[in-house]
Formats: sequence, structure tokens, C-alpha cells
Amino acid sequence: MADKQAYAFGLDIGIASVGWAVLADTRIVDLGVRAFDKAETADRGESLNLQRRTARLLRRRLFRRAWRLTKLARLLKSNGLITDSDFFKARPSFTDSAWHLRKAGLDRLLSPTEWARVLYHLCKHRGFHWFSKAEEMKAESDAKSEGGRVKQGLRHTTALMKEKGYRTAAEMVLGEFVGMELDAEGKPRLNRLGESLPAGAARNKQGNYDKALSRVLLDDELGKLFEAQRRLGNPHAGNELEIAIRGNGDRRSGLFWKQK
Repeated sequence: MADKQAYAFGLDIGIASVGWAVLADTRIVDLGVRAFDKAETADRGESLNLQRRTARLLRRRLFRRAWRLTKLARLLKSNGLITDSDFFKARPSFTDSAWHLRKAGLDRLLSPTEWARVLYHLCKHRGFHWFSKAEEMKAESDAKSEGGRVKQGLRHTTALMKEKGYRTAAEMVLGEFVGMELDAEGKPRLNRLGESLPAGAARNKQGNYDKALSRVLLDDELGKLFEAQRRLGNPHAGNELEIAIRGNGDRRSGLFWKQK
């Protein structure tokens, strides 16, 4: 018992090694280091947890979008626009584009199926929206970040729409960004729903957000479409359905704005 003495243990923990030492009062008892592979991807040097988190968030976002669209389909069925809530999952064959229907809906009466497709298309591709004012301000202050480029893209499309006098975002997309995409035989190329695809329809590639559309801009288009269809005598464009989809104006309620 008389030989007992105090020891100090030291650790230096890094992302790829742990250094250690055992110290007595007047000497180093022992020391060493244990090295191991970094918890990073070999190609980009990113955290493995970042990959898992990104994949998890993507799965969550896709699930929430699918659930939101399922609720929308049920709402459209209950309002007599479609006969089956699985209508859009059955891959119906269409030869016209929902983008063109969105433009046509400002000037002519849409059939129940056409009107359902317009509402479904807008709620599925509902544009970009900032989660918070703080996030938007951060993007405003850092123009070189991805958020900053998104901010610039949204400002560009909003200014372009006002400059050219387009009534809605769909009119601008069709007038500025797209033509009809054709296959090798010169026929309109179809997506999985059988719709003809406008070439490059509002798609942003390689960090370029010049075609980015704001959710506020698309909500305004929804309002104009409901107003036009009511004026043209569409029995399925009532205030109750509009509130269920667009909400009460707080940009939180309604299927179009719903986050979770």
C-alpha cells in the first residue's frame, strides 16, 4: 500500500486517431497512438453521417410528398373531378402537357379531368419556399452559396415575368424556357403519366437556378386559375375547394402549402 502513487491519463481524440499517455509524478509511464480510417467517403471526403442524413431526409421528403398527393387525389375524387383516388397512379394516357393546360385554363373552361390534372400538377411541382426568414436572410447575405444562387434565380424569374407581362408562371415557362420535346421519330416524348414533355421544363441543372419558381408565384397562379374557372362556369372551382388546396392565406394551411 505504501507504493501506491497517483497517475494521470491524457487523451487526444481526433477524427482519425486517439493519442494517449500515462503520467506519474516524475516520469512518463507509457504513451502511444491508435490510428484508424476516417469516417469519410473516399471520393469527396464527406462525413459518412452526412450521406446517411441526406438519404434519410430524401426518403422523408418523398414520403411526405406522396402522402400529400394521396390526400389531394382523395379530395379531387370527393369533389367529383376524378372517379378513383388512384387515378394518377394508374398512369393514364395523355397527349397534351399539364403546362399547356395551366395556360389554357386562364381562357377556356377545363373538363373535370383537365382541371384535376392542373391542380395535381401544381401541388406536385409547387416551387421553392424558404422555411424561415432567417434562412432567407442568410441566403441574401451569401450570394455565392447554393441558397444565394437560389435567391438570385427566384429574383430572376419573378423579374422576367413582370418584364414580359406574363399572367402566370406557366405562361412564362412555356414562353421562355421550353419547346415541345420530341423523340427520334419526331413525336412528342411522353413521361410516365403519358404526358408530352416540354423540353427542359423549368429544370435547373448543375447549380444553375435561372428557372427556379417561387411557391408564392405558383400560389398566385392557382388563385388566378380558380378565379378564371369560376368565371367560365366550372362547377368544380368553388371557394371550399380553393381553401382546401390553397389554405386561408397564411401560407401554411392547405395541401399546396402543407409541409408535413
